[in-house]
Amino acid sequence: MTTSSEVPAAVVPAPPGPSLLGRALRIFYRPASAWEGLETRTGWWFPMILVLVVQVVLTAAGFRRILVPMMLDQWDEAVANGTMQPEQAQKISEFFQHNPAAIGITVGQQAVALPLITLLIALVVWFGVGFVLGSRFRYRLALEVVTWSSLVQLPATFLTYAIAWSTQTFKGIHFGLAALLPDVDPPTKLHAGLTVLLDAIGPFGLWYLVVAVLGCSALSGAPRKNVAWVLSALYLALAALFAAVAAFFTPGA
Repeated sequence: MTTSSEVPAAVVPAPPGPSLLGRALRIFYRPASAWEGLETRTGWWFPMILVLVVQVVLTAAGFRRILVPMMLDQWDEAVANGTMQPEQAQKISEFFQHNPAAIGITVGQQAVALPLITLLIALVVWFGVGFVLGSRFRYRLALEVVTWSSLVQLPATFLTYAIAWSTQTFKGIHFGLAALLPDVDPPTKLHAGLTVLLDAIGPFGLWYLVVAVLGCSALSGAPRKNVAWVLSALYLALAALFAAVAAFFTPGA
């Protein structure tokens, strides 16, 4: 009687993937291959910190030139509409114009809000790919896709602040279909909501969506076509939600 022993096949380790900088560059010029190694390697913290630092630096740099003039106009309108007392508006305006703590408060709010919004979007992506499509897709992978895909929005961020620096306001800066809307001053609730919704439909928003589709498909194994349908629907749903929030907080009839 003879015995045979089976020799286990050698396990070939998965490639580690590109470096953090290399992956960030691939997001722009080879997004389909930018996800190698993320199945076993955590890297979402790098693009999140990078985007946050850019936003914080630009906000602090443009605080006096862009944000303060916009806030002063809003408070003047509030006084004219009777929703704010002149003494209250004067006190608040002096604080934001002369107190260095005003910059810290504004930057701090952004530093908290931006990561929270990112975590929320990742939750929506996780739901769409992991539950709607039924793929094996962990929340951490959804967070990887959302954070790395957000890098393609940095050019729009720099361009927005460059235009706002010259005009001293963010009003009227649109890279989506909202550029087709007529100017309404002061904006109505409907106009504010439509602006947010249509701004999501533009070259930078679609670029972000395409990169996210490629990432979700690569990390979940789901067909790109199915991922594209689900993420497109969820993208529009999120845009509609943010539009409703903008309309709700806009004074008007």
